[in-house]
Amino acid sequence: MLLLALTFVCPALRLSPPLTVVGSLAPPPDLIPSLRPATYVDLSNPVTVDGFVSTVTFIWSAAPCQASAKVKFFRPSGTGDVKTLALLAERGPFDVNFVTETRALSPSVDLRKGDLIGITNLTDCGTATFRSYAGSALNFDGDVEGAVNFLDRPELFFGGAPEIRASTTELQRVENILPVAISAPGQSGSYFRTRLQLRNPQGIGTITGRLVFHPGFSVARSSDAALIYSLRPWETQTIEDFLGALSLTGIGSVDVVPSSGLGPTIQATIYAQAPGGGSVGFSEPTVRPAEALVREGTFVGPSDPARFRLNIGIRTLDAGATLTVVVFDATGFATGSATKIYPPNYFEQVPASAFLGGGSLAPNTSFTFRVMAGNPIIYGVTADNVSQNAVIRMVTPDL
Repeated sequence: MLLLALTFVCPALRLSPPLTVVGSLAPPPDLIPSLRPATYVDLSNPVTVDGFVSTVTFIWSAAPCQASAKVKFFRPSGTGDVKTLALLAERGPFDVNFVTETRALSPSVDLRKGDLIGITNLTDCGTATFRSYAGSALNFDGDVEGAVNFLDRPELFFGGAPEIRASTTELQRVENILPVAISAPGQSGSYFRTRLQLRNPQGIGTITGRLVFHPGFSVARSSDAALIYSLRPWETQTIEDFLGALSLTGIGSVDVVPSSGLGPTIQATIYAQAPGGGSVGFSEPTVRPAEALVREGTFVGPSDPARFRLNIGIRTLDAGATLTVVVFDATGFATGSATKIYPPNYFEQVPASAFLGGGSLAPNTSFTFRVMAGNPIIYGVTADNVSQNAVIRMVTPDL
């Protein structure tokens, strides 16, 4: 049986001007280095465009800690296995008053594409945190004060990237993404809405920012509607119908863009009124950009497509995405493949039949998504055609 090879190209779109960013704020804790003076340099998130950075946010393992952290910037050079990091600038020492610390860099630091950010813990009171295996870093003993050499061999790198990010003051930093939000009718007279519960995870200081809604089937734009949040220490707020609060309907994706501190803890629920009263629905996880799919992931469709319907959603980030999708039947036989190309910061959710180019969905159909470029967020929503109860599953690597 021949494999179906198709290429889908979404229309070209104008991109907003690039902003200078270096570093990353990643997912929940997995890695904590030793409590000793050391410098960690993030290799995974270099500067993407020339410019100045004037603020830095980092996460520390303990607080308060006096004069415990320095922020450093490096320029790599060299060829072959041995490379050099030239120290461009450093700021600090900074007092760590609480575990999420945002500081002004004075004066601001002039960086070039490819430069790297590092962080030094100067004392045994806390240390930089490493909250994702999806990255790598160099670690050096003590407070690096000049150029250092290193072996450019991935097997020697520290497994994980430090939680630190520097940016221009005006940068709109997307810290977290809710892949899909909806206020729209479903089947059998149902109507789906999105409930958000926002909590300030910090005991000191008010956090503020915007929840930016990007409509489906288009690229994100600076003019997209946004809801402003402000949360006092430990405060929790509920938005019963997020799109309704924006006086909108439809489907799209939500960016969490903090203006002070990190973003809130978010519990999201997509729900519909049940035919017999009450509501049915599902909890939806947020996804940090560092958690997006970078290689290959899988998803299994419903066991009974006559009873359950499947929608597939794609949200891309700044790099857009090129995917090769391979479709397997229940026996493991590959029945088709397709290449799909999406522009940056784009969202769509479509029925599985449309995703398959008009083909029907067989029981226990599975999908393998191979990322050729970019780092998309991909998910499937399976809904019961009678009760309207639904579940969302993110496309993740096979274990």
